[in-house]
Amino acid sequence: MDTQTDILRTDGIIWHTAISLDGFAADANDSLMFMMGEGEEAGPPPDNPLVDMVMANVGCTLGGRRGYDLCQGWDEIPKAYGLDDIPEYVVTRRPFPDDPRFFWADGHDLPGAVAKAKAKANGRMVVILGPTLGSAMLRAGLVDQIFLQVAPVMVGAGVKIFADTGERPVDLTLIHSGRVGQGINLVYEPKRK
Repeated sequence: MDTQTDILRTDGIIWHTAISLDGFAADANDSLMFMMGEGEEAGPPPDNPLVDMVMANVGCTLGGRRGYDLCQGWDEIPKAYGLDDIPEYVVTRRPFPDDPRFFWADGHDLPGAVAKAKAKANGRMVVILGPTLGSAMLRAGLVDQIFLQVAPVMVGAGVKIFADTGERPVDLTLIHSGRVGQGINLVYEPKRK
């Protein structure tokens, strides 16, 4: 794979997240605003061909309950990638709320959650959003690729991208790295045993 159009598997299970250089997916206030920069550098991240590829190929998303709970107090619930027609599953080990805006999947059955999302995606990309669900799916061997957008900032505290569970490390193979503005795109695949 060596062009911008064939880096990500368009039919794969992709864990996509933005992180700070020191490995946080959100700051201590659960904010992602560090991705927007500060001062004269503030603003949305520059155009990113890999994000465009995800947006063009996403068929369904899988998000965690924490992200769902965080946005319940907001005036408007964000849609994944700003797209209105993408089915979104919330994976949780708690009882499912009565919220018809989302599909629900049992967090005790991660392979089942992926199977439901793949069925909804209809041969397109399934994108995992969020650090807790992403690391659980990765440890369960359910992730085909990890797409990290690394922002040029150190936030110091917050939500780590990969939970310290005491389990053995997950070995990865770098598939792609590329600069986008001051940030870096990294794409990895888990080493299969």
